[in-house]
Amino acid sequence: MKIIVSRLGKPFIATLLALLLILQSGCGFKDIDKRIFVMSIGIDHTDNEKKPYKIILKLAVPSGSLKQSGTEYTYLTKESESIAAAIRLLKTHVDKEIDFGHAKVIVLGKEILHHDLTEVLDIFVRRRDIQRISWVAVGTPNAESVLKAEPSSEMAGSHALFNLFDQNGVESSYIVTTFLFDLRRRMLETGIDPILPVLTSSKDKKKIIVNSSVLLAKNKDPFKLTPMETKICNLLLNNVQRTDLTVKRDDLQYTVSIDTAKTNFKIITKPKQKPVLKMDVTMEGIIEESNQGMNIKDLSTFSKHASEVAKKDITALLKKFQENEVDPLGFGVRYKATRLHTKDTYKEWLKLYPEMAFDVNVKVEVMSTGIIE
Repeated sequence: MKIIVSRLGKPFIATLLALLLILQSGCGFKDIDKRIFVMSIGIDHTDNEKKPYKIILKLAVPSGSLKQSGTEYTYLTKESESIAAAIRLLKTHVDKEIDFGHAKVIVLGKEILHHDLTEVLDIFVRRRDIQRISWVAVGTPNAESVLKAEPSSEMAGSHALFNLFDQNGVESSYIVTTFLFDLRRRMLETGIDPILPVLTSSKDKKKIIVNSSVLLAKNKDPFKLTPMETKICNLLLNNVQRTDLTVKRDDLQYTVSIDTAKTNFKIITKPKQKPVLKMDVTMEGIIEESNQGMNIKDLSTFSKHASEVAKKDITALLKKFQENEVDPLGFGVRYKATRLHTKDTYKEWLKLYPEMAFDVNVKVEVMSTGIIE
């Protein structure tokens, strides 16, 4: 081999290497200074039948220094017959490549909930540059007002909506978090309905409030939950560990700060008997506030009263779900998973759900009256 190489000579080898370089593929990655990053995406519904979608992109403005940064964000809006077409046109509005790799929040205007969400979300599920762990929420009065709201606490390089949902900035039992992949699953799966948080922007666009939610039952109008109902639903979904419980008993009123909470349920069906949903809820906490002095010897009484209040509130919410034929807790999925599956299993569940009785057992254990003896 050495003899052959020496005979061909160095010029031949250099020519061969040059030809091989032609076959090498180039790098398709664009430099970061040629990109502009989308932080959140908003979708509103217009009254124009030819262009029913209004797309809003919130873009982070690049800055060399946080201290010298001016405008933190810029916005692109476009109305079009489809979301994909709007994004293609918006690319012509900036001098950089629009990058969706950092987009973690998708806000849907409340008017778009009355239309087919499967069609609206199709592009986000198909595109490989959209994160499946993006949070999805509903914006009121519309998605544009929520995205363009800039709270005073929002710093350069951060996004207020990220802090609301990632459990690092804000920890609240009133905030529901729904990921894109989970929303898609709930929309396609029978026996469970999607639930989305509701974002409300103030008139001066200096504040974003999120303490309620909306249920999107299949083939039904959106069903909104109050802040208190949202808190209880979050508890039953095992999404939160910390919450609070207010107890009123005669002249005594106190609030229990719940540190740990857990919910389990099972569906009991017996021949010629009414179906029963048995739910067990356990909570532990301490008394956070009271309008009267509290004796540590009465902890068992305080626990009993708190258990009664929690049982009443949870049962009322479950009955409200039943009356409105919504199921955000996945009772139907549990029924299908614990029964011999046939083609009529889900139809059986639809007949059972309106007749179901609720047996709720709540055990609240008050550990102390706080640091005040």
